[in-house]
Amino acid sequence: MMERTEPQTSSGVVGTASEEPLLQVNNLRLYFRTTKGVVQAVDDVSFVLGRRRSLTILGESGCGKTSLARALLRLLPRNVHTFSGEIVLEGVDLMKMNDEWFRKEIRWRKISYVPQASMNAMNPVLRVGYQIAEPLILHQRASREEAYKRAEEVARFVGLPVDFLNRYAFELSGGMRQRAIIAMALITNPRLILLDEPTSALDVLTQANIMNSLKHIKRVFDVTYILITHDIATSSELADEVLVMYAGHLVEHSPAEVFYKSPSHPYAQKLMASVPTLREDKALEFIPGRPPSLINPPKGCRFAPRCPKRFDKCDQEPPLFALDGGRVVKCWLAR
Repeated sequence: MMERTEPQTSSGVVGTASEEPLLQVNNLRLYFRTTKGVVQAVDDVSFVLGRRRSLTILGESGCGKTSLARALLRLLPRNVHTFSGEIVLEGVDLMKMNDEWFRKEIRWRKISYVPQASMNAMNPVLRVGYQIAEPLILHQRASREEAYKRAEEVARFVGLPVDFLNRYAFELSGGMRQRAIIAMALITNPRLILLDEPTSALDVLTQANIMNSLKHIKRVFDVTYILITHDIATSSELADEVLVMYAGHLVEHSPAEVFYKSPSHPYAQKLMASVPTLREDKALEFIPGRPPSLINPPKGCRFAPRCPKRFDKCDQEPPLFALDGGRVVKCWLAR
C-alpha cells in the first residue's frame, strides 16, 4: 500500500487505463461567502470517472454533494468566495472557459442536470412539451418542429405518454414530472448527466420504475451518470463506483462491488451499518454527534470527533491512500 495525494488513474475505479477518462477533477475547491464566514463546501476534491460509468456520491446532508454537482455544471450563486481547481471533460479543462462559452458549448450540450425537486424545476406556465424541447432549440438551434419531434421520441423512451406533453407541470404526478425532467436532460444527447436525488420525493414503486428507466437509458444512449443521493439502498441499483463525501472532503472512492460489501473509511462503514437488510439479521448502528461546521471545520481528520476508531494521528489531516481493489481512502488507518 502506498501513500498518495494525486487522483487515481489506474484501472478499477476509473475504467481501463487504455481509454481516456470522460471526466477528471483535480483539487476542486468551492467556497461560499456568508455573513458568518466562509463555507468550505467542496474542499480539495479529486477523482477520475471513466466513460459509460455510473458514479454514486453518498454522504449526509450538508457534506457538499450538491455543491460538487453545481461546481461541475457551473451553476453558482453570487456569493462564491473561491472556485478553483481543474475540471477536465474529454481532455478539455472547463475551468479555462469563460462563462458565455461554457453556457453555449458545455452546459446541457455535454453535461446536463436532473434537479432534486421536479416541481420547482419546471415552469408552471409553460407546457411540458415545450420545456423538454427548449434545450434543443436554445443550445442546438433546432427548429420548433424538429425539437418537438425529438421531444416526443425522448418522452416515449422514458415512459412519458406523448399526450402529456400538452399538459402543464402541475397536471402531472410526481413520477411523470420526474420522467419529464429526465427527458429534458436527455434530449441533447449529453456525455454526462448529473442526477441530484432523482427519486427522493417518490414512492417506492415509482422509485424502482425510475431507476429501471435510468439503467435502460445508460445502456441505449451510452451516457455517464453522477448520481447524488443519501439513499444507499437506491444507489446500489445504478452504481459502478461510489464516492463518499464528508464535510466537504472526499473520504472514499471505491468500485461498487467492493464498497457495498466492505467499505474502508470508518464513516462509510457507519453509513452502511445504518442500512437495514432483508437477508441478514443485524443490529442497526448510528453515527453519534453531527457533522462539523464548514465555516470552521476541525483540524486534522474532519470525521475524527465522531469516529470510534480515532487515535493520535487523526489530529493531522490524512492524505489519500490507494488500496487494493481500486479503492482510494482518506484515513490514517489505511496506511
